[in-house]
Amino acid sequence: MNKIFILCTVIVVAAYASPDSSPDLTDSVGTTTSAQLDPTITENTVLNTNYSQGQGTIEDRTKLAAKLFKDYDKKINPDDVKVQFGITLVDFHVLEETNAIESHAWLRCVWKDPRLQWNAEEFGGAGLLRIDSDMLWKPDVTLYNSADPVNMINCWRQSNVLIYANGEILWVPSCKMLTRCHLTLKKEPYGEQVCGLKFGSWTFDGFALDLDLYNGKKTMDLTDLNNSSGFEIVSTTAEKTNKMYPCCKEPYPSLTFNMTIKRIPGEELIKKW
Repeated sequence: MNKIFILCTVIVVAAYASPDSSPDLTDSVGTTTSAQLDPTITENTVLNTNYSQGQGTIEDRTKLAAKLFKDYDKKINPDDVKVQFGITLVDFHVLEETNAIESHAWLRCVWKDPRLQWNAEEFGGAGLLRIDSDMLWKPDVTLYNSADPVNMINCWRQSNVLIYANGEILWVPSCKMLTRCHLTLKKEPYGEQVCGLKFGSWTFDGFALDLDLYNGKKTMDLTDLNNSSGFEIVSTTAEKTNKMYPCCKEPYPSLTFNMTIKRIPGEELIKKW
């Protein structure tokens, strides 16, 4: 009898200690977060997570969308926009003949638009709205050192944005980019190569649109990297630069993501064979 009691006690304790019952999977009001259901959301995805991420019913979301976009003009930018920007590198290819790197990446952009704020309690607790990215204003951050001046960034345009009740917006488009890179592989076939991706706004200065690193991370995210290039990534860095021009008092911010790569010995022989 004592053995049966001890066994039952162990099972109960294990159940309470399991990850499914951990308080880390609930938000500040004790409800399960949508991070478990949406692959674009992580614990550090948004800048402020102290609000509900419930989506309500279809009627709630329909009323909410109608309210938010009734007088919304996506051609007009919000005031004093602060954009946090990061890169998740998914794959890359080194184009030795053209001194370029082709990258497949998820670009992570977070900013606030005060016009898209609401009280979640008035809409059935809906604190999160997923909607077509073409419906709202988006920062014109582009790749400055693109090797393709016509299609500087080629992104999947059908991706949704996530809008939170405090007006915060998360946009994670899947993009392909071609970047100029000074390669020295003919002289140093196994030497380290440093290639940078430089991003900035195409039309806004730093007073109208400030640009900063997503969550302050000074690296590229390699969590989802599927490397088929024949090169290994030795390290990555990221830095912000504010450029000033003699003509003007406003700064022009840019973010540069550097990746140091090195050829995997023997890979080029296998590909030629």
